[in-house]
Amino acid sequence: MALLQVRVKAQSTNFEPGSPAYPILERMEMKSGSLNNQLFLDEQPVQRVQANRNAFFFQDSASLHLTSADKYWLQYLGDDNLQYSGGNWYGSKKPILKYFYQSRANLYQFQTKDSGFQVFINPVLAFGFGKEQDSAAYRYRSTRGVEIRGAIDKHIGFYTYLTDNQVLLPGYVQDFVKKYGVIPGESYYKPFKGNGYDYFTTRGYFTFSPEEHIHFQFGNNQNFIGSGYRSLILSDFATDYLNLQVSTRIWRFQYQNIFAAMTDNQFSIAPYPLKYAAFHYLSFDAAKFLNIGVFEGVMFYDVLHNGRGFDFSYLNPIIFYRAVEQANGSPDNALVGANITALPCKHLKLYGQLLLDELQVHEVFSSQGWWGNKYALQAGFKWIDIFGIPNLDWQSEFNLIRPYTYSEKDPSENYSQYGQALAHPLGANLREFVNIIRFNPYGPLDIKLKYIHIDQGKDSVGGTTDYGSNIFLSYSMRTGDYGVQLLQGVVTSINIAELIVSYQVRHNLFVDFNVLYRDEANAQYNKSTIYAGLGVRLNFALHSYDF
Repeated sequence: MALLQVRVKAQSTNFEPGSPAYPILERMEMKSGSLNNQLFLDEQPVQRVQANRNAFFFQDSASLHLTSADKYWLQYLGDDNLQYSGGNWYGSKKPILKYFYQSRANLYQFQTKDSGFQVFINPVLAFGFGKEQDSAAYRYRSTRGVEIRGAIDKHIGFYTYLTDNQVLLPGYVQDFVKKYGVIPGESYYKPFKGNGYDYFTTRGYFTFSPEEHIHFQFGNNQNFIGSGYRSLILSDFATDYLNLQVSTRIWRFQYQNIFAAMTDNQFSIAPYPLKYAAFHYLSFDAAKFLNIGVFEGVMFYDVLHNGRGFDFSYLNPIIFYRAVEQANGSPDNALVGANITALPCKHLKLYGQLLLDELQVHEVFSSQGWWGNKYALQAGFKWIDIFGIPNLDWQSEFNLIRPYTYSEKDPSENYSQYGQALAHPLGANLREFVNIIRFNPYGPLDIKLKYIHIDQGKDSVGGTTDYGSNIFLSYSMRTGDYGVQLLQGVVTSINIAELIVSYQVRHNLFVDFNVLYRDEANAQYNKSTIYAGLGVRLNFALHSYDF
């Protein structure tokens, strides 16, 4: 089955976070050695229809030298994207009771004769258990839910996802929950049987495409900008948030506007106070091998408690936010950034990011450590089929975040959503090295080996000094105006090594085995975690708590 190039005025829902579609699309782009003006992988989620607007995704393309594993995952992509791939709508040879699993990917699907209405319904299930060293209690996950997506008259799309979850997480994740009052990637939760948690996960949105180049989306979801394992500009670590997205794609440009309502982390107040965000991201394929993106964002909140609400001056889709923020009296948290991706040759990708929270050039070169030099840097590469070994891939990444980056004088305007960072999970005042080896020896079997080393300057246990790692504190509590250095405070080293083996039994039904070692040490404590787990999941993305 070949993925066909399609050019239609069609709505499209998205590939969900953690979907196998993303590494497939990126791998094919890297094999081609050329960026495609219809597929901007530095902005996620990616619309499903975009996957089929790329002429180099033919399964029998000799120029790409596709391996059997590549062909397997291209077939997966076609099955998962049935309404856009040109695949056989009734491709299953053995449907259940005639109406279920008529295609390999979907429990139930229906379309009218004129294809004016389509719907796909799938169960979401995840069950697993694990054992942590020095803990008598078994860790577990029990997730049950449903995913529904569809289209109306080729212009309106809809998506909804709902799961009920009960989990008992590894000890270091429980420590995170106790410190910040949130489960990573989730919102409200209740205690469950001792140290467990009970919560719902919900996402949903509508899409509308009046014509081919403009796409609207409204609802709750997450966003990710960049090619890295982390994003220092906008990541999907935090739980989803209500937002309106407007995406415009013309020639070599894609321009995205996001206007969002988020939840502050003042969980002692009910209803939880709202804060707001506006983001712009312009992505430009400057050459066949080079993409350059520029970002600006602003976080704002009713700091004076005078009913300010959403500031409509930020609705202008093309204006420079910093100018608007200054015109309002500089009450908000403005950030700017840049993202770059390069394909210098086939099989190799270089990428990097720069995020400026606040910066004065003369202070940078003064070498006096001005506290307001708040910035973050990222540099990395991805190399597929390393040393000519088919489907053996390597990613290496370096991240650096200066103290007090993403924080603000009023903590409600920090760069976070529902008590979770919108960039790096650990906040700021850190440097990090990420290395990931992935081996896909044949289609269903995927082996991933991950090693992450983080050095971070943390606040002392029980101390009152803010050394710049905790973005939820007001920067008015800083150590001083000068002499602020990276890793100031209690230098803490975190080492994470994890082996993940996944096998796809049938479409989106995976069996996973993982072994994790994590060590966190400084002058005040040393905490180690050894964990092994086994699980099965259906239409559910694998969760990694690698922080």
